[in-house]
Amino acid sequence: MKSLLITCKNMDKDELRKHKEEIIGLLKSTGLEEMDDFIAELENTGYFTAPASMNGHMCYEGGLMIHSLNVYYAARELKATFGKMRPDVFERISDASIIIATLLHDMCKSNLYYKKRNAAYELGQSQYGSDQGSLPVGHGEKSVIMLLQMGLGLTDAEICAIRWHMGAWSVNPTDGESKGDFRRAADLYPLVSLVQLADSVAASILERKYTTINS
Repeated sequence: MKSLLITCKNMDKDELRKHKEEIIGLLKSTGLEEMDDFIAELENTGYFTAPASMNGHMCYEGGLMIHSLNVYYAARELKATFGKMRPDVFERISDASIIIATLLHDMCKSNLYYKKRNAAYELGQSQYGSDQGSLPVGHGEKSVIMLLQMGLGLTDAEICAIRWHMGAWSVNPTDGESKGDFRRAADLYPLVSLVQLADSVAASILERKYTTINS
């Protein structure tokens, strides 16, 4: 099994191109009939050039696709490790669904950030701004909507995994229905918990900025 760890450093154009080709190859490997048309649509978005955050992890050009790859590799490693302990759970999670849900979980960020005009930034300020555009709905919901609008057929498990990939952070604590929906999605589809955990591992551990020991 190929192993890959992509850290928080900026990448040159050749590195970014290599990872873009890898993502396209993974998406095509799912065998979905509509995938070629979807990839053509994906090329017209900011998916391959956008940062993963405005001032946090992977905040550089191409950071979104690199973060997405990190989530994919984290999910794959989690399945390889824990699948031996609970094969009954992981046999319900297809490799194709892992590819779709991890690589595209943050689709909403493909048109969320823009680069500020001034080349010089004050200390502590981000070089990026954000614009919710004409579809100000939730983070996970927007990603699902965008993917469906782009013609990608998603399974119920993939929809729920993308919708709830932020876990409890995307649950309104005052909304009993929201809490119930999240719990039911996780109970129905183990892919939900896998993507949520892989996203957290990628953003909080793999992509953590290098610091001195004991930090």
